[in-house]
Amino acid sequence: MKTFNKLYLSLILLSSSLFAVEKSYSFIGIQTGGSSIKKEFVPKIGLRYGIQTKKFRTTLSYDYAKKSNNKYQTFIMQMDTGIFSSIFRNSLVKPYAGVSIGVMQEDDLHCSCTDRGYVYGINTGLAYIFNDNLDFDLGYRYLETSKIKDIASLSDLSLSMHYFY
Repeated sequence: MKTFNKLYLSLILLSSSLFAVEKSYSFIGIQTGGSSIKKEFVPKIGLRYGIQTKKFRTTLSYDYAKKSNNKYQTFIMQMDTGIFSSIFRNSLVKPYAGVSIGVMQEDDLHCSCTDRGYVYGINTGLAYIFNDNLDFDLGYRYLETSKIKDIASLSDLSLSMHYFY
C-alpha cells in the first residue's frame, strides 16, 4: 500500500506541476454508465472532480456499482490529453486519450467477503463542449487489476457531465 500511495502522490504532484504554467479550470461532475466485470454488465454511478488546461486534464473519480450480491467501488485518477487537435480545432467535440490508475474494492454480500486491489489502464473518449461552464463526456476505460483474485480486468463505458467553476 505504501508503494501505491507514493505512486499516487507522485502522479498528483506531476499533474499539478503540468498545470503551473497554463491557466487551469476546475470542474465537478456526475457520471453514469456500466462496467463489464466478470463478463457481466454492472450499472454504475459516480462523482468526478478535476482540473483541466488547454492541453491536459486530470480527473479523480469515485464509482459505485452493484449487481446481485456484489458491490464494487473504485477510486481512480485519470490523466488525458486531446488527440487529433488540428482536425478538431474549431469543433465542439474534442477526442482524448490517456492513462488511469486507482483502487478497487469488491464486497460479496453473500459471504461477507471483501477483496481490494489496484487498477491501471488506458482511457479514451469524446468531450462535447456545451458552453463555457458545461461539457458532456462519453468515455471508455480498459483496466487491468492487481491483487484482486476474481477480477483480471474490467471495461467501463460512461457518460459524464462536468460543471466548470
